[in-house]
Amino acid sequence: MPGIYGFVKSNALSNADIHTVADQMRLYPHFVQDDMFEDSSIAASRVHLGKIGELSSPSNLGEFSVWVEGEAYNHQEVAIALGLTGNSLANLLLEAEKKNKLELFLNKLDGYFCAAIYDANKQKIKLISDRYGMRMLYWYEKDGTFIWASEVKGILACSGVDKTIDPTTLDCFMELGYLLGEHTWFEHVKLINPATVLIFDIKTKNVRGEYYWKWSEIKSSNLSFEQAVDELGHRFIESVRRRFNPNENIGIALSGGLDSRAIFAAVNHIYPDFRGYAYTFGLPDCDDITIAEQVIDRSKWRHQKFYFDNQNWFAPRFEKIWNTDGMLDMMHMHGGEFIEEIANNIDINLNGYCGDAIFGGSFLNRLKLNTRFSDNLSKAFYKDFYKLTDVNSLLYEINKSEPHLYMNRVRRFTAMGTVNGLVATEQRKPFFDNNCVELIFSLPDEYRLNNNLYSTMLQKFFPKFFKDIPWQKTGQPAGALTN
Repeated sequence: MPGIYGFVKSNALSNADIHTVADQMRLYPHFVQDDMFEDSSIAASRVHLGKIGELSSPSNLGEFSVWVEGEAYNHQEVAIALGLTGNSLANLLLEAEKKNKLELFLNKLDGYFCAAIYDANKQKIKLISDRYGMRMLYWYEKDGTFIWASEVKGILACSGVDKTIDPTTLDCFMELGYLLGEHTWFEHVKLINPATVLIFDIKTKNVRGEYYWKWSEIKSSNLSFEQAVDELGHRFIESVRRRFNPNENIGIALSGGLDSRAIFAAVNHIYPDFRGYAYTFGLPDCDDITIAEQVIDRSKWRHQKFYFDNQNWFAPRFEKIWNTDGMLDMMHMHGGEFIEEIANNIDINLNGYCGDAIFGGSFLNRLKLNTRFSDNLSKAFYKDFYKLTDVNSLLYEINKSEPHLYMNRVRRFTAMGTVNGLVATEQRKPFFDNNCVELIFSLPDEYRLNNNLYSTMLQKFFPKFFKDIPWQKTGQPAGALTN
């Protein structure tokens, strides 16, 4: 996928060339290549789709430079609260760093991004992940050598990199179909943790990570179920509003499930006369397409259907294996077959990523409610590989089990499908809105059992699209209003 990349110059990387890394990162001719930055200490750059975020990089402020891939949705609000005056996300990251307010700024930031900040005076690199680690960023450190890239292949392109295979990876991937924690196929290449600032000191060669936010910051609320339904509906509509601009070229991948339909319904609630583009893929007459057509018939949107067949299902997935650095089972690469045609119609896709798990509590029936994730639960989900997931991390100090699953199973499996889409269309994920997540995890888990909170909210706020249109999972409309 497009992203940022760079390395700290060292003896081990004496033959490394930023242009060689760029060749590996620029997977397709339509990727936009930013200028190469190089001084006596580092080399860095970025490739992107040119559809959102910074138009070029790096952005500079005095001795600081920053590369950002992705975007944020509330950076101006956070900036005002902290007395920052910059306008773009990149400029605000620089200003926050210069004024020693970076962690405060990141703590409240709602976005889908990764970034690298270089301090030429102090000779430090800071790698930054978004709160939920959704925008992938990998890093390598060994014997004072430090490299970062949004794709593993960008790191491997540097001559002198130790390419020893991680001994845990093959068995884990074959058993689960995905990797866990920070692991990749290579022992010394790691995925940055969520909500993290990873700091590399060029002078001392030391590396350390700091969380700028933890799940424990979410405190319990005393909202009744009915109050929670209303609050969730309002927050979800606002989340979609933040991520949808009718002047942008945005579409929705519409299925027979609830999540994409919820986004679609929210957009229609905000912009009832908008004529957008939705698409569905599947077999002819499948539930996904049949239900999506019922939804579309109640709107002014156009709808394109893509059909799987024995000519288009298998062969395109080989290319996607390369795009995901071999970290997604090809059985789950649905929709990538049609990405070029989809990208001819939209620049940005509103993605229902993890809606069933966050709003619908789809994991809850396998968990002990209102309880922190434990080794025993980890074994149930990850089998013999549970030790790879850092169950006791300070990040997860909350009496809820799901955050650990989001940062492992969802991030390492479901999110890799997003990576496939990012080669052609940008993605926005309304269900991982900070305000929505903070509300959900302030509530008793019991509210979400059996999809109750989610279904009740959908029926109350969007009856046009949920009252009598079935949910693919049950064949019946989702839930019913609570008396």
